[in-house]
Amino acid sequence: MRHSALFLALPCALMLSACTTPVTPAFKDIGSRSGPCVEGGPDAVAQQFYDYRIAHRSQGLNDLSALRPYLSDSLYEQLQSASRENQPQNAFLRSDPFTSRTDAAQTAKVDSASRIPNTDARNIPLRVVFNQGSQQWRDEVLMIREGQCWAVDDVRYLGGAVHAPSGTLRQSLEHR
Repeated sequence: MRHSALFLALPCALMLSACTTPVTPAFKDIGSRSGPCVEGGPDAVAQQFYDYRIAHRSQGLNDLSALRPYLSDSLYEQLQSASRENQPQNAFLRSDPFTSRTDAAQTAKVDSASRIPNTDARNIPLRVVFNQGSQQWRDEVLMIREGQCWAVDDVRYLGGAVHAPSGTLRQSLEHR
């Protein structure tokens, strides 16, 4: 009788201890960020980034410091390096390197991140629909999580008449 009571008490004790054990998140370290950031989720930050680009239609990388809160640490460093080099083949950097077209868009609409099933994601690609006059095109912006911030880490050019030397912003910066 004593052994059967022990066999019943042991599983109950194990189950009870499991209830008080803290649960750890899927990943503990979401990295760090050295620069300032913009509040919001990936889609909100991407929309704010393109709204800023449209409101400040300066071409190229002239206002790179103003874009810093929107950009990932590594993309910002890569763009800084590229902007210091003033080479003729960097013509695409003097236009708008954040879309696939040379002319700045009049409007940009970022798809909602609520369509992404994994809320613990560290990076999320989002489609962006641009309009310039009667023309419309789509690109894809890659948002990454740095610390508690979401930031633009790359742009994939999908818009047809691409002015960049490669299919993404990062590849184009590497092939300058």
